[in-house]
Amino acid sequence: MGANGSSDGETWPPGWEDIAEEPRIIARTAILDISAMAPADFLAIAEAPYVIRADEWAFSSYTSAATAAEDIKLNKIIYRLVPKHLTEEQFWRLYFSKVLYILDSIKQHGVYPPPSPPPAPAAAPVEAPAPAAPTKTSLLFANPGQMEETCLVM
Repeated sequence: MGANGSSDGETWPPGWEDIAEEPRIIARTAILDISAMAPADFLAIAEAPYVIRADEWAFSSYTSAATAAEDIKLNKIIYRLVPKHLTEEQFWRLYFSKVLYILDSIKQHGVYPPPSPPPAPAAAPVEAPAPAAPTKTSLLFANPGQMEETCLVM
């Protein structure tokens, strides 16, 4: 079955065949690397900004893809995490969150991991307002010791 999620010819993930050969190889390699992740790193996917929210997850939508997963090493990480740290459904939610993140990166940027966002432009320095020209009142209060002289000059 390979990249096909089912035996009826339906390709999973959608759009896989539209990805050029070289980026598809990059994506496939990155997806196969998921099974080599340390358990703590895999579990950290739950905190990633790209994770599929539990209330939006429908395992039934991914069942055929999960059963057709090419990566024979997945059983090793599943065995280490399920059920000690999470349910099988939670495992697949995290797994497919990462898979879809990789595919989105490949489709948008042609690479994985995605390029770092450009640094935010530095804020322009705020210039202090120029001092106002002195007025008779400001001179009067600026130097109280000369108040008598100022008053006499006026």
